[in-house]
Amino acid sequence: MSFSSMEVQIVQMLNSYPVLDPFMVFLSVVGEGPLWILIGSYLYLSGSKRAAVYFGLMLLSVWIAATVLKSWLMVPRPEDVRFVLETSGYSMPSIHSGMAFATAMFLHPIAGKIKFLLWAGAILMAFSRVFAGVHYPSDVIAGAVLGVVMGFLWIRMELYTNVYLQKREDSD
Repeated sequence: MSFSSMEVQIVQMLNSYPVLDPFMVFLSVVGEGPLWILIGSYLYLSGSKRAAVYFGLMLLSVWIAATVLKSWLMVPRPEDVRFVLETSGYSMPSIHSGMAFATAMFLHPIAGKIKFLLWAGAILMAFSRVFAGVHYPSDVIAGAVLGVVMGFLWIRMELYTNVYLQKREDSD
């Protein structure tokens, strides 16, 4: 059995439980934008204006990187499956997974007791994309890796900026 046929079998297996459709559709739809807007708004309104800006820039960078990779890799979406959601374009990497894992990574240092929920939510969002028949497992894994890397880079960027600004304030 080849890797690609195994992936097709995984998609078909996960995709065969219509009772979960409403939950999986919810996870996918919230990953289109509402969740990210809520998180960014919360960061902004809770007094973390700089973190909110970095969060928005991080999401934008994930979206751009994933879009460029999709057009470069040109991996087609699954075929011959029950499509729970309609989508178009190429498949790898999953932008939903990238944004979910970038968010989990970016918020991890400040999440306190909800760290587990962030990572569980990212995993569920990635799972929902395979369940919906719009991604192969490798697509969501690639999106997750992209997201973790981008989340980490933006954490470092935010820390660097904070240190730089603090040094400027101290010298003034």
